[in-house]
Amino acid sequence: MNVSLFKEADYQYEPLEGTIGVGYAEITRFVRDEISSTLGGGIVKMKTCKFPWTVRYDEVIYVIEGEVIIHFDGKKLVGQKGDSFFIEKGSPIVYESLSESSFFFSLYPANWRKKEV
Repeated sequence: MNVSLFKEADYQYEPLEGTIGVGYAEITRFVRDEISSTLGGGIVKMKTCKFPWTVRYDEVIYVIEGEVIIHFDGKKLVGQKGDSFFIEKGSPIVYESLSESSFFFSLYPANWRKKEV
């Protein structure tokens, strides 16, 4: 059994590869395989960019700041501070931010990459 505290000062962000646009997207993953074999989580920061992705896990997103847009199946879903999304495994989506935004994500299963091999 375990309880972990993650301090913002310790977050290590890395660029999200595949970003489209003039801005940037970066991610920190703090709930990793070493902590949980079932759940993953972290924070994404975006600014004036898009990120196309086919989700390989179930994902919940909570918008921390700004506005996060999810494009799916011809629809544009706009989440603002305090809003949440659920994205089902296998969904082809595009994450988008027109200004500065950030969101917390949690996903299951955490080890989806290992399961694809």
